[in-house]
Amino acid sequence: MELKVIIEEELYTLNVPDQLLEEAAGFFDKMDTDMDAGIQMSRTWVDKPDKTQRLQAVANKLLTAIETENHSLGRMMAAYILSRAPNVDVIDMDTSGDMTTTEIRYREGGSPVSFGMPPMLDDPFGMDPALREAAEKHVSKVFKQGRVYSFSLLNDKTGEWETATQVKDQQQAEEQREQAVLAKMRELAH
Repeated sequence: MELKVIIEEELYTLNVPDQLLEEAAGFFDKMDTDMDAGIQMSRTWVDKPDKTQRLQAVANKLLTAIETENHSLGRMMAAYILSRAPNVDVIDMDTSGDMTTTEIRYREGGSPVSFGMPPMLDDPFGMDPALREAAEKHVSKVFKQGRVYSFSLLNDKTGEWETATQVKDQQQAEEQREQAVLAKMRELAH
């Protein structure tokens, strides 16, 4: 299988043997178990990372492996991504130090595969509208701030709004906002 990545506007195609995806399945399950305990996403700790956040974190490790020419680690991280999201078309790596702005694009008609989440959480249209409305009160709309697009999250402990992302592309900001709303819905559902 192939995984395409963009690093500072350069396109790279990584070849991952199909056999590696099968042989490393146990290792990938262990990675998922480790991430179930939470992950550091740049400056933010995420207790329950969603599909996109997991892929962004692994893509960040892939970027480090490419930069340090650690081919075996790079191949394993690329294989993890393909095993969990075989319909990924390209990953546009963030190199500024904020992995949350790494963009994951899927082939036409594609979307992330499930990481064992309840089906209702994979389909935002099948969710309880009242739950979505409650979550929307904790996530601002996307707004333009200078040359970047942002949205804010309401910190339940302090009652203050905190900027969640700053990206140059409005669509990317909207997609990240949707992920934040879905994460808040999962949190409120428990």
